[in-house]
Amino acid sequence: MNILKTGPKFIQCFIQTKKLIAHKPEILELREKGDLEGEKEAIRKAQKEWVEGASKILKLTFEVTGWENIPDTAPFMVYSNHQSYSDIAATLWIMKDRYPMSYVAKEEWRKYSTLRDAIELSRSIYLVRNNPKEAIRALGDARELLDLGFPLLIFPEGTRSKRHEMGEFKAGAFKFAEKAKVPILPVTVDGGYHFFEETGSYQPAHIKVTIHPLVHIEDMDKHEQKEAQANIEKMIRGALDR
Repeated sequence: MNILKTGPKFIQCFIQTKKLIAHKPEILELREKGDLEGEKEAIRKAQKEWVEGASKILKLTFEVTGWENIPDTAPFMVYSNHQSYSDIAATLWIMKDRYPMSYVAKEEWRKYSTLRDAIELSRSIYLVRNNPKEAIRALGDARELLDLGFPLLIFPEGTRSKRHEMGEFKAGAFKFAEKAKVPILPVTVDGGYHFFEETGSYQPAHIKVTIHPLVHIEDMDKHEQKEAQANIEKMIRGALDR
């Protein structure tokens, strides 16, 4: 890693994240009052401020196609491939003027206080991998969140591919949308791996984001859902080669 190149950028991004967390008391107060719409808007504004600032600091630019496919109402789930740490910024970017975004986050992030505060601020949920009992809990948390009208994003690969190519989707990833009976918005991100993963040091990146048409799996039977899941994975993967 080139510390002289990477270190200052990550420090600046950390400071930007602390600005995001500064909104936590306001958001928690709205949550405690039961002002759900006020809370959603406060989260959206805080996330918009963060992603616009962080993208400027890190010189991340976005080329988005399919804006029209973002639904007019929530809840829905976003299913995206996962190349890079910058995918969080890319997926926040497409929603910053429409919705707050919640994420299915890996349990390991809980031990980092700054990340934990950012995750909890956005009502994101934790998933303990390879633990069936905890997976059931996460499914319940996701359903409660979606019932409140929050969009929820999951990276079905389970980890970063760190390259252009996409890994296989985990079989259990689609359980979230199935159990909550909500539609799926497939998204393809491409180019984020140039940001850090390609060389192990920071560099600017241009990220292409493709928003695919909404898939109403909640209207399907089990056989149709299984077929739709395979098609969603194929759709997301196919946009990488355009």
